[in-house]
Amino acid sequence: MEGIAHKLKLGKIQESGKEWRSHLEQTKVYAEQVRSSLPKVRSKLERLQDDASRALDKISRKEQILSRNFQGMTGDYRAHTDQLRDIQTSFTTVSKNVETLETELQEINDRLSTVQRKIDDTGKQFSDNTPLTNIKKAIS
Repeated sequence: MEGIAHKLKLGKIQESGKEWRSHLEQTKVYAEQVRSSLPKVRSKLERLQDDASRALDKISRKEQILSRNFQGMTGDYRAHTDQLRDIQTSFTTVSKNVETLETELQEINDRLSTVQRKIDDTGKQFSDNTPLTNIKKAIS
């Protein structure tokens, strides 16, 4: 750092009385540079503006064409989206109904199984001839 420090130092700081004059002179130099390069830069900027305007016009025309071409499709898309939403709502409702009915069917099947067991038990008791046989043996 010490080896290049002398190169990094700015020139002598001018006396405070003359500092504003040097700024004024420097400003005049910059103003003259701007005036001299203005015509060249202006033509380039105008060309750039023309190119940008043409590009924007071209984009606008393409956008209008696409808008006209797809206008009918956007309406169809909205209609299909609404129809899909309605179908999904109906499906959800029907699915809930099916789930409720399946639960109810399971409960009914459980009760039916219980009733069938009771009937089978009662039928076995009625068809059981053991008490009659015992009575016959006792009488004979």
